[in-house]
Amino acid sequence: MTDNTTETREQLASAARTQAGRAVVNVIQQTGGPLARDGDAPAGGLAAARAVELAARRLVCDYIRAAREAGLGWQEIGTALGLSAGGDGAGDTIAEAAFSYAAGPSDSHWNRTYGPSVIWRCPACSGLISDHGPVSGPRDDEPGHADGCERLAATLAAWDAQWNEED
Repeated sequence: MTDNTTETREQLASAARTQAGRAVVNVIQQTGGPLARDGDAPAGGLAAARAVELAARRLVCDYIRAAREAGLGWQEIGTALGLSAGGDGAGDTIAEAAFSYAAGPSDSHWNRTYGPSVIWRCPACSGLISDHGPVSGPRDDEPGHADGCERLAATLAAWDAQWNEED
């Protein structure tokens, strides 16, 4: 679903809430926990809801990785996620917000130690890319492409053309 109208987003959110509720009940049932009814056993519901939330977050990150592998840029990913520029301090642009979302919390051990990145495999050269987001351009932001990678060459050509148009 790529339509980002308000009505479509509301329908998507409603369907997701319904399915998330069902998922929480299923997790509780599969793990033998008590179902929360009339205020009983809220801790079990909280734990199951958090597990569903974390699983959904992981799934989003898997889709982001697949989107980068398929050639979608950070702007397109941010738009598909419904992000906005400057939202939650995640970035000045939609592309930066998308990358910040994908890379995770800036204060995580990984990001503090190695810098924020998103790992994906280039289908053109099979290189393992450590994507640093929309910062300095694909030459610097996508290390890991093999020498002579056609995808990187095309991405660089598009990047250079964009800058030439702006000049």
